[in-house]
Amino acid sequence: MVAASDKTGSDTGDIAAERALQLQKIVDSLRPGQKSLALWRSGPLAVSAVPGSGKSTGMAAGAAMAIAHHQLHARKQLVLVTFTRSAAANLKAKVRHHLRELSLPLNSFVVHTLHGLALNIASRHPEISGINLSPLDSEGTTLVSPTQSHRLIRLAVERWIDQHPLDYQRLIEGNGFDGEETERLRRQSVLRTEVLPALAHTVIHEAKSSGLLPAALTEIGQTMQVAVPEGAADYDVVAIAAGLYTHYQALLASNGLIDYDDMILAALKTLEEPDLRQLWQSRIFAIFEDEAQDSSPLQTELLKVLAGDPHDPAQPPNLVRVGDPNQAINSTFTPADPVFFNQFCDRCQEINRLATIEQAGRSCDSIMSAANVTLDWVNRHGASQAFRSQDILPVGPNDPQPNANPAPIGEGVELVRPKQITETVQKLARRVADALAQDPNLSAAVLVREARQGKFIREILEDPAQLGFDFGETDIEIFDVGQRDQKTHIPQEILALLQFIERPHSSDNIKAALRVLVSRQLIPTQDLNPLATNPEQFLYPGPLDAPPQTPPAQ
Repeated sequence: MVAASDKTGSDTGDIAAERALQLQKIVDSLRPGQKSLALWRSGPLAVSAVPGSGKSTGMAAGAAMAIAHHQLHARKQLVLVTFTRSAAANLKAKVRHHLRELSLPLNSFVVHTLHGLALNIASRHPEISGINLSPLDSEGTTLVSPTQSHRLIRLAVERWIDQHPLDYQRLIEGNGFDGEETERLRRQSVLRTEVLPALAHTVIHEAKSSGLLPAALTEIGQTMQVAVPEGAADYDVVAIAAGLYTHYQALLASNGLIDYDDMILAALKTLEEPDLRQLWQSRIFAIFEDEAQDSSPLQTELLKVLAGDPHDPAQPPNLVRVGDPNQAINSTFTPADPVFFNQFCDRCQEINRLATIEQAGRSCDSIMSAANVTLDWVNRHGASQAFRSQDILPVGPNDPQPNANPAPIGEGVELVRPKQITETVQKLARRVADALAQDPNLSAAVLVREARQGKFIREILEDPAQLGFDFGETDIEIFDVGQRDQKTHIPQEILALLQFIERPHSSDNIKAALRVLVSRQLIPTQDLNPLATNPEQFLYPGPLDAPPQTPPAQ
């Protein structure tokens, strides 16, 4: 018995020693800024990272270190949260790799998207959250699709118009309206198909992301004071938005649908119950959030609640947030804004809980220098400091990333100002052909603002007469992302055309069909409202009609 006990103790000691060596190996492989994640033990931590600095690599290492140090398991897990499902899968694979090398349980952590985490909480407690995803329940809820959401917004607009005819009439008349019938029809078309749907979409998204229900937004509209310039009319836009929001929520409920924002609200509603909040907090040791600049305040609040101490709410949460405070891609189409992550960084800096990852191996020196100079110039010449002062630095000499900070192609960063758009494509094509001729393993991307610009570039590349040489002879494969994405819109475009055929007298259906023609570049981009109001002038223009913006459709 004594001998067996000694052998067991010896084996345990060997495993612990081997694990300690593996943990030190993980730490030694990290860049200076990444090590702050590996050395984290508890409490809040903000990690401000530059592009290409290896955020997910540092997070995976930090997760493995935390799991090993705190001996986490299936009933006390580390939760990693990121923005997209692809990023979640990548992060999960990296953590599992570390845990296998450390012989630690693979069920000691979970990886979620923010909305996936919220839905997981809300769906476990349907009696509180109001979200029931059971396919066997006739009153269950379903996630609304983008197409369904757009249709419900249009229905909400129609319901608001039916219930507020006088307010709608005031919007039509506006300023400088002389009562001319054609102008009235044009304004009706613009309001019904553009202005009011856009207002509804923006306000609903922003209100939900701020935790405001329709009743709360209505109250704000009734109490807020709006400074109206002299000579301008007060259309009570907040009240209109609240009305659209109310109708939209009623339509969602009547159809058994929820949207992504409802998931966050439902999860927070669930966690308002003290017993349920303590239950979830007891299951979660800490939360690591990647791409933290993409989170809205409401989403951040959800993570803070979950990362709290189940026995002492006064204790700071075990919340590690990693992000790029100078990146604002998603703020253009979501309520996220990097200012919120910047504020979190500032609060953590006050308590010495801010780390930075400044070394990045993605780009060559000239690209990093150009980015640093641009950011610094904007901060010095703007009315306020728009960016967080944080230079992108090259990696060290022994960095494990293959081909880190590669040599530049040409000058690395070049500013070229061709006189014509065709010349732009010619220069791009020649440059790409020369670069790939020197190194066939390279890949290159051409970024454009709109899909139609991408289509134009491809047409030039495939036309030797306009390009000046035969690009096909280079054997370079052209991958058109816009063309791939366009295929996903085909069913929606077919539906728009069929609805027009079914009800050709509907101005909404006419406008939707014309949008398909514009997106396919069958007719030029133009104001579609006059065409939708008087389609006969577009299809069969007479001698007394104004000159059309485009030739008659064939």
